[in-house]
Amino acid sequence: MFKYIITLFFFKFLLLSFFCQNSNNNLFEEAFPLCYGQTISSNNANSNSTHSSNNFNFDSLINCVKLDNSSWFKFTTNEIGGMVDIIINQINCIGDSNLVFQNNIEVVPLYFTNFSSGLVVDLVDNCQTSNSNISFSFSDLLPNQVYYLLIDGYNAIDTIPISTICSYQIQISGSGLKPAIDAGEDMFVFPGEEFQLSGFGIGNPNWYPTSFLDSSNSLTPYLTISSTTEFLLTLTEDGGCVYEDRVKIFAQIPLVFFNTITPNNDGKNDQWRIKNIENYPFCRLEIFNKWGQIVYQSIGYKENQRWNGTFNEKQLPAGTYFYVLDVGSNSNSEIYRGTINLLR
Repeated sequence: MFKYIITLFFFKFLLLSFFCQNSNNNLFEEAFPLCYGQTISSNNANSNSTHSSNNFNFDSLINCVKLDNSSWFKFTTNEIGGMVDIIINQINCIGDSNLVFQNNIEVVPLYFTNFSSGLVVDLVDNCQTSNSNISFSFSDLLPNQVYYLLIDGYNAIDTIPISTICSYQIQISGSGLKPAIDAGEDMFVFPGEEFQLSGFGIGNPNWYPTSFLDSSNSLTPYLTISSTTEFLLTLTEDGGCVYEDRVKIFAQIPLVFFNTITPNNDGKNDQWRIKNIENYPFCRLEIFNKWGQIVYQSIGYKENQRWNGTFNEKQLPAGTYFYVLDVGSNSNSEIYRGTINLLR
């Protein structure tokens, strides 16, 4: 790592204040957030040599990047830190059509540490220059640390650097960046019964839909439902990244078993139906003939899984068949048994 020191009186303010910026903005204080698993497209079309609203002299700190038209990005590691991978591709620079000019982007990853003597700028890796692809792979980034990515466009004839406009795409991933968010396990509840969601994460939570909840901004709100409902948990981190997770709550609505099937392809009772079975997606169903042989079995019983009176794609004879249904619910352990009359 390479360290440079400059005295910054506003360092505390900078650490505590984060803003969302236009992706073309070139100000360090408004670095655009890079988020886990999300790809962004950006460019430096609106950038210039003013790269700090507080007039910090980054030119004296970062001498491997020209900083004439720089763009700033940032990402924050999680509580574990460690591995982070960054890929910058689809680089497209415009400039003089003379092929002698080499259009590129310059990229450097860095972070800041505050000491009594001033601000220390740590370059996490060497500067890289390319007009095609750039990648960084880190294995030991600090936990809960804000890192910055500085990107500048330039071209050069001989040794004279000239700024240029470039577009590019940034992808970031890795276990050191993976967000802590979990909407909880899918649940089975009885209609009208109060229960509690068990969301988890770091950031400002919000649930949707909100009409059933005592608080949509709590990770663990109380609620009641009357039908199966999927809830979306959104977490907005301090750094500006937004992550989502979903949980499905299955209402244990009573089942209604039809006892007759007439599979003659007239569109009526051609398949055996169980009303409200969609609320039990993990049910286990077995159907037997009068000799106790299994003629049908399934996990779940969706519309496209309905029994049509066949076994191994061959029609079964008319008669009485027997079913056993385990609903697969952690709140309802009842086993249903009954008969099905197959008429032809």
